[in-house]
Amino acid sequence: MHPATRTFLLSATAFLLLTPACQQQPQKAAPVPGIEPTPAEGIIGRRRQQPLPPQKAEMAVIFVGGFTEQVLLHFRKAYENMPLLPCTGKQLRAYYAWDSGTGNLLFHSTWKLQRDLTAFCKLNPRADIVLIGHSYGGSAIMDALRHLKEPHGRILVATIDPVSRRKKSQPRQRPAGVDYWVNTYCYPYRNIRDGFARAGGPWRHCEQADVNLNFPGTRRDADGDRYAHVYPEPMLTEPHPDTGKSVFDLLSARLTPAL
Repeated sequence: MHPATRTFLLSATAFLLLTPACQQQPQKAAPVPGIEPTPAEGIIGRRRQQPLPPQKAEMAVIFVGGFTEQVLLHFRKAYENMPLLPCTGKQLRAYYAWDSGTGNLLFHSTWKLQRDLTAFCKLNPRADIVLIGHSYGGSAIMDALRHLKEPHGRILVATIDPVSRRKKSQPRQRPAGVDYWVNTYCYPYRNIRDGFARAGGPWRHCEQADVNLNFPGTRRDADGDRYAHVYPEPMLTEPHPDTGKSVFDLLSARLTPAL
């Protein structure tokens, strides 16, 4: 075996052994009732994307995970467990990898999300769209929205500790047509594995966002664990320690008046 290959395999093995994905996990919560389509299950199924289907609906809620999401599945849990947002009719929920599952590290690779979102909007020109992205996924949803030309209803965006995908791009700039943007971030980091996010270029406070919520790594979530980039679900569903509002609360408040 080539020395470089051996070094890579040893490093990858050590990383995986340090992650909760390789440790015994608590029993997965039952999917939230009413989610369409039903989230895939099983070792392979949970690592696959759940594309947005071209069906009639009043709302599309799209989750986009980050760099290691298909291994760690932390944001996948948020996709499976987050309650339904206020909606007068059918609500579809989708799940994508930040690179559309292509493994392309050099370029924006959101073409599958762009394609599916365009098809959905053609069928539902008045439907509301909610995009929720973690880490590189936050950058990916902004990139996808810049390519959306079809008619649509309101667009709400939530970025969960977003990270830049390329230094020369400007993903943190607000795309045209976004009606509401709430951004959460974790600063300072206290988890050693958050070094991946630090290297990628965390956005932290975004001037163009409507709301910024900092969940510092010096404070603890409802389970008693420190807030961390690698554990995004608390930054989406738990109330902020100071404001008492969660991202889910803020999104729901923006959607409720339309009922």
